[in-house]
Amino acid sequence: MNITAVLIDDEKNNLSNLSGLLAGYCPEVTVIGEAQNAADGREQILRLHPDLVFLDIQMPGTNGFQLLQQLPTPTFEVIFVTAYDQYGIQAVKFAAVDYLLKPIDVNELQAAVHKSAVRLAGKKKNVQIDNLLQLLQQQQNKDEHRIALATQKEATV
Repeated sequence: MNITAVLIDDEKNNLSNLSGLLAGYCPEVTVIGEAQNAADGREQILRLHPDLVFLDIQMPGTNGFQLLQQLPTPTFEVIFVTAYDQYGIQAVKFAAVDYLLKPIDVNELQAAVHKSAVRLAGKKKNVQIDNLLQLLQQQQNKDEHRIALATQKEATV
């Protein structure tokens, strides 16, 4: 499964480091966008529709949690990447896949990516089931609606 990702962190070297770790240890992840602040991150998310967002919490101005609150019904998974450990409970409330502390441990990164892949596969399966049910409902509706046409026999009476 290929997972598209957007990376959001206010420090350029953290973006480079994470991008390098993903390229080297998580080949299923394709980085499609990077941003160094919440406003640019929001724009990237809305424009690119990633499967996964790696999000720093502590950023100048709008923090990571505030960014998520600004988005209409996020369809992507979130992995928080931060130097601060006091945000763990809040991250859980945002239904984050994982919470990685900097410096990033490769094994923890791989485990977090695997968790997100499992969640994304579950979502995809749910969408496929919804589509199938919708198709079945449409077919049932077609069967209920019939058009009566006069036959030649009826037309001559």
